[in-house]
Amino acid sequence: MPEFLPCPEPTCRVPAEIVDRWSFRSTDGPVAHAKTLCLAGHWFTLPVDALAARPALSASGEHAIIT
Repeated sequence: MPEFLPCPEPTCRVPAEIVDRWSFRSTDGPVAHAKTLCLAGHWFTLPVDALAARPALSASGEHAIIT
């Protein structure tokens, strides 16, 4: 099932999809990363922790409240 979130580009207001996930090794243990693609064409590769700090989107593309 596709995962959607707000585009990581601060000025972009369209949904982005997580298109790939993987982990990089580090001295503190593995660091999970994800690649996103938004509907406006922005690609980002970020640590998953950075994405988790952003609010999720509902299936309709509206921001969902996470509790």
